[in-house]
Amino acid sequence: MNYARALKAAVVTVVATAAGHLAMSAGFAWARGQKPDHPDDWSGLPEFGATVLATWTLMPLALWIGMRVLGERRTQLQILLGTPLWIGVSSVYIDDVDRPGGLMPVPVLVMFVLAGALLGAYDPGSVRNDETGTERA
Repeated sequence: MNYARALKAAVVTVVATAAGHLAMSAGFAWARGQKPDHPDDWSGLPEFGATVLATWTLMPLALWIGMRVLGERRTQLQILLGTPLWIGVSSVYIDDVDRPGGLMPVPVLVMFVLAGALLGAYDPGSVRNDETGTERA
């Protein structure tokens, strides 16, 4: 296992998770601040939906850009599995974030970061020998 790559993936996942969580908190506060025009109106629904879509879009972008900035390539596994994992985690704990000052449980965030670090540590191009028996760089 490449420990430097795993550390980079952990750092990137922490930053991406913080960005996603902050986007959710700010967006849900924006949605809660909308005043209804009618008592039966679903005020804030467009803002709520935009926030959810924004955080779901932000995660793969943050993971990809972060790993690229740190010089890593071949991060498809981290992005392809980390994004649906974030969608699941953020969907399950959406009510925790939706209240004023709300946070996702810290153990859940730690587990997500660990999963992201392990997914990012996998490098499909790190095979030492190809079919001809020569070493690749």
